[in-house]
Amino acid sequence: MNKQPLVITTERDDVLLREYVVEDADAIFLLIDRNREHLSRWGDVTSSKYPNLASVVQSIRHPVSPGRLRMGIWRRNEFVGSVNLQPLPAPYHAEVGYWLGQEYTGSGLMTTAVRKITAYAFETIEYFYLKANVRKENLPSQKVLERVGFRVTSIADVYLNYGLRAFEFD
Repeated sequence: MNKQPLVITTERDDVLLREYVVEDADAIFLLIDRNREHLSRWGDVTSSKYPNLASVVQSIRHPVSPGRLRMGIWRRNEFVGSVNLQPLPAPYHAEVGYWLGQEYTGSGLMTTAVRKITAYAFETIEYFYLKANVRKENLPSQKVLERVGFRVTSIADVYLNYGLRAFEFD
């Protein structure tokens, strides 16, 4: 019996988050493949981790980090990006990661997705603290985190480290 994927609706009627399933592999790979240069621009390793369709299928069937919640961002049944939660060693702490196809940037999709996964992390999973790391030159990603309520907590080499505690989120 196959487990049903987790589906999280958002405040936008045209956007939902759905846990990765093998049937999504083609859509995921095609978006990554079209956006290799865009994804690599900010130091994202997604494009190098998935050089072919088989690598995407393998990562869904046998994830390297089985505790990570990997959600596809779907707009009107089209895969447009990904948002995930990676549990951290500290209890009730996780890291938020995300990427979006270049053709979908600037439309509020990522802010919607990050806001919803943050709410899910705090209200359903009951995490206490979320963090995210963003390259200093990646201003669009910084704006996404700041709109959701994350604040810079430290600066390391080329990254800004952001954090948000559950009681700070509204």
